[in-house]
Amino acid sequence: MPESESAARPTVDAVRVMLVEDDDFTRVTLRAALERYDIQVVAEASDAKNAIQQAVDSRAQVGIFDLDLGPGPTGIDVANGVRRLLPDFGVVILTSYEDPRLLSASLARVPRGAGYIVKQSLADLDFLVAAVVGTLHGRQETQAPRVDMTDAQIETLRLLACGLTNSEIARARVVEVKSVEQTISRTAKRLGIDADGTLNQRVALARAYYRLVGSRLNADVIEFPHS
Repeated sequence: MPESESAARPTVDAVRVMLVEDDDFTRVTLRAALERYDIQVVAEASDAKNAIQQAVDSRAQVGIFDLDLGPGPTGIDVANGVRRLLPDFGVVILTSYEDPRLLSASLARVPRGAGYIVKQSLADLDFLVAAVVGTLHGRQETQAPRVDMTDAQIETLRLLACGLTNSEIARARVVEVKSVEQTISRTAKRLGIDADGTLNQRVALARAYYRLVGSRLNADVIEFPHS
């Protein structure tokens, strides 16, 4: 390794890390990359099941948690569970969600002192390694980002992107259909999506949602029922 490259990297001292990531390729790739920084990956989990016990058994010092682990507990839930047993455990949330509310409107709070890193903004691993070291020593406090939309707008956008009609969204949110229509209109305006005859507004909104959650899903293939 070139001397200049080594000097530029964050200083680590055999940090013991646990990875909680549901995508096998991402988990394997992340492990290999971290080990180049002399970070020991001592435990791995693809879902919430057994992850907390693995953290204890492996004597990990820091956990890197994906936010969305599929159906069931989220990475934040697992991190909070570990913290209840290991109060000094370092937490880094590494996710494609630019705002955790995009996953769910009822998420638990990100643990105190945790780092929150959006994958799309990660130019290299130096920043991630610095977050791991910082949270281990209590120096990291990266607040979860918030996109410039209200909770109601984000929840409506999420349900719309799932293909729900306005009536179904109204039932899910326990509001009137008229309220959903107004929220969609305000959300489109906030995202710079104009309602004209040349644009399918719902498809455009779905595309915006998938961009915000870092998904490559092409909204063009989604067919939305009429409201």
